[in-house]
Amino acid sequence: MQGKEIRKMVYHQYEQGFHCAEAIARTVLGRFSGEPHPEAIKIASGFGGGIAGSTRELCGAFTGGVIALGCLLGRELPSTGLKDFATVTKEFRQRFLDTFGELTCHRILERSDRQQNPYGCVKLTAQAAVMVCALLGELEARRQLDLIAKRTLPVEMITAGQCPFGGCAC
Repeated sequence: MQGKEIRKMVYHQYEQGFHCAEAIARTVLGRFSGEPHPEAIKIASGFGGGIAGSTRELCGAFTGGVIALGCLLGRELPSTGLKDFATVTKEFRQRFLDTFGELTCHRILERSDRQQNPYGCVKLTAQAAVMVCALLGELEARRQLDLIAKRTLPVEMITAGQCPFGGCAC
């Protein structure tokens, strides 16, 4: 699926009344799982506009992307690994920062001119969705996976004190 199609999917989510976190989660999950994932969308509901519209926290497009990644690559049992999730999420964070310069909603909004570009959040969300979809496509190619076919990802067991995210001792 090309970036233009993904952006159209995000725009369609906004037209239906979904906000940034919900729109990206619905788009990515629809593209890679073929399932609606209503629980994930409910979770994403609180993250729009930097958590409940405060704009003071993480950008909803970023958090919605992480929610979608968690649904697709996260784990259900503590004994299974997070390597793919950690790798893709770290890369999404870096690409997001490289593109938008910030993760905080209000700082991103301050950088954009809302008078000249009132659809800035919609475009940002669409661009972030393209990023997440590209990362998942890269993972599928690298690992010879088909997330839509729901082939289970081979997992690596983890040991306490060896967090796959690094930088912590969980």
